[in-house]
Amino acid sequence: MTREKIILVVTAALLTAGLSACDENGATSSSTVGGGSSPGPQAHSGATGSTPAGELPPAETVTSKAEADPAPETRLCEVGDLAVTVEYVDAGAGTVHHALRFTNSGTSTCEVQGFAVVSYVGGDDGHQIGRPANREGSKGPAITLHPGGQAWAPLAATRAENYDSATCHPEEARGLRIYPPQEYDSMFVALSGTACANPDLPGEQLVVKTLQQGTPS
Repeated sequence: MTREKIILVVTAALLTAGLSACDENGATSSSTVGGGSSPGPQAHSGATGSTPAGELPPAETVTSKAEADPAPETRLCEVGDLAVTVEYVDAGAGTVHHALRFTNSGTSTCEVQGFAVVSYVGGDDGHQIGRPANREGSKGPAITLHPGGQAWAPLAATRAENYDSATCHPEEARGLRIYPPQEYDSMFVALSGTACANPDLPGEQLVVKTLQQGTPS
């Protein structure tokens, strides 16, 4: 072999070896530039607890403000919240019918439900005359009274003249002592007349029904 042929063979061998080395290192390989297979999901780097790509984050429990802070219950009306009046409605068959009216005279909303406690009172000491009013009917629903709101109850009063004096033990009444429903403090309404002081009076001289929304029609 001539010297020129030997040089050409050696040169070709060196070029082939160089190309092979580039392919193995991947620096100039055409597969890294062209369209090979897509890489698989990669984990996100950064904050601890990050979610790997392709996975959904855990569902979070969402609590509404209403669930977190339930609305407070409406408080019961107290004596300081209320103004009370006793109004004549009509009379017949020896009985006088009144409307016992409560008005929310305060500045906040409150609630009433059920029966007022009503009795005649007399004398300078305000002592009770006879039995308190008998309750008639069911308790009824709770009534929300906004400032200025009203509720009322029917109150029937039997005339003392329906009884003989020995049975009635008549006494001059100065008015009515009234306890709003579920309240321990009382209110006074002036209402002069004759009442029966006998606690064992046959029948009822006062009968009250449950409170109702609004005013008597």
